[in-house]
Amino acid sequence: MSESPTARRRAQGQALRELREAAGKSAKDAADELECSESKIRKIELGDVPTKRAELDALLRFYEASQEDVDEVRTLAKGANQRGWWQAYRGAVPRWFRRYVGLESAAVEIRTFETELIPGLLQTEAYATAIIEALNPELSDDERDRQVKVRAERQERLLADGQTRLLAVISEGAIRRVVGGPEIMGEQLRFLLEVRRPAQLEVQVVPHEAGAHPATGFPFVLLRFPNDAAPTLAYTESLTSAAYHDRQADVDTYTLTFDRLRAAALSPADSSARIEQAVRELQSD
Repeated sequence: MSESPTARRRAQGQALRELREAAGKSAKDAADELECSESKIRKIELGDVPTKRAELDALLRFYEASQEDVDEVRTLAKGANQRGWWQAYRGAVPRWFRRYVGLESAAVEIRTFETELIPGLLQTEAYATAIIEALNPELSDDERDRQVKVRAERQERLLADGQTRLLAVISEGAIRRVVGGPEIMGEQLRFLLEVRRPAQLEVQVVPHEAGAHPATGFPFVLLRFPNDAAPTLAYTESLTSAAYHDRQADVDTYTLTFDRLRAAALSPADSSARIEQAVRELQSD
């Protein structure tokens, strides 16, 4: 996780923000110095955009940074300019989703709510293949396989990392929807039962009997980052784009909604029992 270019870029942005504030400069002052918009300064400080060497040097001079601070920020900048593993899949992954994968790789905690499907990080390859074929039937076999491989590598890195916490709340509809046929769906549900065992992973099911709840029809993800100017952001997506919500009021709304979803959901143990029930029903059909 510490080697993620996205994490390095966010750390660099945090350091620049601290230097700006220590120098008594506003974001507008920095924008005037670079002859750019305040929005760009904000994006630099949040790690949303890469920083050119000339821009970085100009900001460090403007903030009158010490040589120690200059060396630290430049070291972070080198790591921030490295290619992330997901860049190898540029042709298979839309630009708007590549950004998400980078942020996901930098997060220390991922909270996800899904209404229709098993979360991507917890999908088996067969289940993911069936989903991608249904969503994009026009894809070639090679394009489909590359998308499945991205999903599998995200999962592998999460499980191997051992540090990133995943809290997944899933509507019961997602475990009842038979994707790819009973065999594939059964394998997927059994994987959910197995993967929940590590302490950093937790799966809860919102049962049908819970009725309407605060996020009915609205899946989303919350990403939390360590020691960051914007420690948490919410992510939502549509068929062709995604939105990143980092305004504190928005993050607070999504955080409260997730807490309410967990309260409405079955406990992890009862959720496992409900998933086991779904497996038995698949086998009896």
